[in-house]
Amino acid sequence: MELDDAVLYQDDSGSSAMMSERVSGLASSIYREFERLIEKYDEEVVKELMPLVVAVLENLDSVFAVNQEHEVELELLKEDNEQLVTQYEREKALRKHAEERFIALEDSQDGEKKDLQTRLAALESHVRQMELKTKNYADQISRFEEREAELKKEYNTLHQRHTEVGLSTPRRGATPPLSVTVNVPHPSELT
Repeated sequence: MELDDAVLYQDDSGSSAMMSERVSGLASSIYREFERLIEKYDEEVVKELMPLVVAVLENLDSVFAVNQEHEVELELLKEDNEQLVTQYEREKALRKHAEERFIALEDSQDGEKKDLQTRLAALESHVRQMELKTKNYADQISRFEEREAELKKEYNTLHQRHTEVGLSTPRRGATPPLSVTVNVPHPSELT
């Protein structure tokens, strides 16, 4: 009985499969040992042992195949993990950068807000001052208008009296008519 490098076996489902090189090498060594035992003692010595060893070798081959699949899967998972870690680090750096920009923008907006609030307070103060000045000017104009009305009334009274006196007295020498000049300052001169 000659054994090739790869051993062909049949599993429980009936399909043939090729044994892995490690299990095939191990099976070759066991087969040579069985041949030696058969030559020395007879076939009956290994008759019961042979199916057990074949089952063990098939199970070992199956375990090696599953282990190899797991190793391939592990390598794929390692690559996926490395990609995920790289992506995570990139996302983390981008997020950190975005947070720093957000904080800088927030600080800038806070500074602008404070500046605008300061300017607003100054403008409101200026508006109050202007409103007070406007009210004072309006009061002053009102007083001047009242004074002007009083002076016009007084002028009219004096003019009427002068006219009455001028008509009742004979004209000996021409007396110049009485004129009263009232100096009322213009509102623009009040400031």
